[in-house]
Amino acid sequence: MSSDIKSYIGEHLRRWLARTGAGSSKDELSLDRTLDVVVRLVRERWRDYAPKYAVAFAFMALVAGSTALTAWIMKDVINLIFVERSPTALAWVPWAIVAIFAGKGVATYFQEVMLSWIGNSIVADTQKQIYQHLLGMDTSFYQDHPSSDLTMRITYGANAARDMLNLVAVSLGRDLMTLVGLVVVMISMNPVLAGIALLVGPFASFGLRKMVRRVQKAARSEVSSLAAIIGIMRETSQGVRIVKSFQIEPTLKSKMFGAIEAVERLSNRIARTQAGVNPLIETLGGIAIALVVTYAGWQAISHANAPGELFAFITSLLLAADPARRLSKVQLSLATQAIMVRMMFDLLDTPAAETGDETDAKLVVSNSTICFDNVIFSYKADTPVLNGLTLEAPSGNVLALVGPSGGGKTTVFNLLLRFWTAAHGEIRIDGQPINDVSIATLRKQIALVSQDVFLFEGTIRDNICAGRTDMDDEQIWKAARLAHAHDFIQALPQKYDTPVGELGAQISGGQRQRISIARAFLKDAPIILLDEPTSSLDSESEQLIQAALRELTRGRTTLVIAHRLSTILHADVIHVIEGGRSVESGTHTELLAKKGRYNHLFEIQYGDQLTDADTD
Repeated sequence: MSSDIKSYIGEHLRRWLARTGAGSSKDELSLDRTLDVVVRLVRERWRDYAPKYAVAFAFMALVAGSTALTAWIMKDVINLIFVERSPTALAWVPWAIVAIFAGKGVATYFQEVMLSWIGNSIVADTQKQIYQHLLGMDTSFYQDHPSSDLTMRITYGANAARDMLNLVAVSLGRDLMTLVGLVVVMISMNPVLAGIALLVGPFASFGLRKMVRRVQKAARSEVSSLAAIIGIMRETSQGVRIVKSFQIEPTLKSKMFGAIEAVERLSNRIARTQAGVNPLIETLGGIAIALVVTYAGWQAISHANAPGELFAFITSLLLAADPARRLSKVQLSLATQAIMVRMMFDLLDTPAAETGDETDAKLVVSNSTICFDNVIFSYKADTPVLNGLTLEAPSGNVLALVGPSGGGKTTVFNLLLRFWTAAHGEIRIDGQPINDVSIATLRKQIALVSQDVFLFEGTIRDNICAGRTDMDDEQIWKAARLAHAHDFIQALPQKYDTPVGELGAQISGGQRQRISIARAFLKDAPIILLDEPTSSLDSESEQLIQAALRELTRGRTTLVIAHRLSTILHADVIHVIEGGRSVESGTHTELLAKKGRYNHLFEIQYGDQLTDADTD
C-alpha cells in the first residue's frame, strides 16, 4: 500500500481513537473493556427483548436437552440391544431416537426464527435511536464528524449490537446448556473420565487470550479502513463532475484500491486468527479423547465393565466438541464486535446540543424586528468572527450585509438560526432573546434561501413540501407559481412527481433555486434569510429568481447577504461587515455619498457601469 493511503487510513483511526479516548492499546483490547460493552448492551436492551429472548431460551434448552439425551441413550443402545439383546428395547429405543432428533430439529427451527426476529428488531430500533440522537446534534458536531464515520456507526454499530446480543444468547442458551448437559452425562457415566477430559480447559483458555488481542487489533484497523471506503465512494458520487473535469480518477482509484486491499488484508488476518482456534481445540480435544480411551480401555480390560457407559461417555465427549469450540470463539467474536458497539455508544453518549425542550418559552412574532446587540462569537478559541456586532432590521424591511469574505456575514445567519450560540451579547426578535425560546418555534418563523441549494433525493413535490404532509396540491402549485417554477415543472414528463436525483443533479441550477424559493413560500415565515441566492445563475434565471424574491420578501423582514452589490441597491439598510463589525450602514445612496468602504467596494465591482437611474 502506498504511503499516502497508509496515512489516510491511519488518520481515520487516530481521529477515532482521539474521540473515544482509547489511547492505550492494552486498555482498548482488555477483556474488561469488552465485558463492559456486553454488560451495558444487555442492560440497556434487556427490558425490550427479554420476553422474546425467554421464548428463544426455552427452545435452546430443548436443543441442549435433546443433545444430552442423544448421548445418554447410547448406554441403552449398547447395553440393552447389543449386550443383553432385548427385543423390548429394540422396539422402543429406535422410536425414542427418532423423537429426540425430531424434537431437536423443531426446537432448532423456532430458536433460529426467534433469534432472527429479535436481531432484526434490534438493528431497526438501534438505528432509529442513533438517527434520532443525530438529529439533536448541532452544526458543529457534523463539522467534526465525517459522514462516512456516522454511516459506519449507524450501520455497522447496529449490526454489531445485534450480533453481540444474539451471540451472548446463543452461547448461554444453547452452547453452554448443551455443554453442561453433556458434562452431566459424562460425570454420571464415569466421574474419573470426566475429570480427565476436563483437564485440557486451562490450556485452551491460555491460548485463546493471545488470539483475542490479535483479533481486536485487526478489527480496530478494519473499522477505519471501512470508513475510508465509504468516504471515498461518497466523494466520488457527489463530486463526479470535478473528478471527471480534473481527471482525478487515478488518484481516487489508488485511494479506493488501497483502502479495499487494507480491509482485505485485515479480514484475512482476522480469519486466520479465528481459524487458529480450530487446531488448538481439535488438538486439545484429541488429547482429551486419547487420555479417556487409554484409561477406559485399561479399566475395561482390567475390570470387564459393561461397554454401554463408555460408549455413552465417548458420545457425550464427541458431541461436546462443537459447543466447546463455539464457546471458545465467543470472546474472539465479542472482542471484534465490541469495537463497533463501543463506537456506537461513544456517539450515543455525546450530549445532544439541541434537546428540543418543549418547556422553553415559545417565540411570539408580531412585527419580526431583529436586533443584534454587541454580539461576540468565534468558531475557534481566540479567533473572533463577530467582534461586538450591533445592527437592527426593522419590521418588514430588507437589511443587506456586504463586505469581504470572512467578515462574519454568514455567521449572522448561523447565530440567528441558533446553529451556534453567541459567546457574548444578545440577539432578539421582537424584543425576545432567541436563546430564551425553543429552537423549534424560532426556526418556524424563519425561511432560508441559500446559494448552495440542497435538494433531498425524491420528487419535486417532496422538496417543495420539505416534509410537510399537510400541504395539498393547490398550496404547492401556488408556491411554485410565486417562485416562477410552475411552468418548467409542468413541462417535465412527470411534472411535480419528477425525481430530482441525488443532490438535485437531474435539474438545472436555476430550477433548483426556484424550487428552494417555492419551499420558502410554502413555509410562509415572517423572516426571510437570503444567502447569495443568485450568485451562480445566468442572466435569464437571475431575472426570474429576482422577481420571485421580490414577491417572497414583500412585507417580510429580510436579511440578505450579497457580494454582487447590484442585487441589493434597493435595500432599506445596508451594513458593511468587516472584522466582525458593522463599519458602515445606510441606504445605497447614503453610503455612496460617504465615500467610505461601501463606495470602495462598489467602484471595484462596477466603476461607472451603473447609471444614476440604476441606483435610484
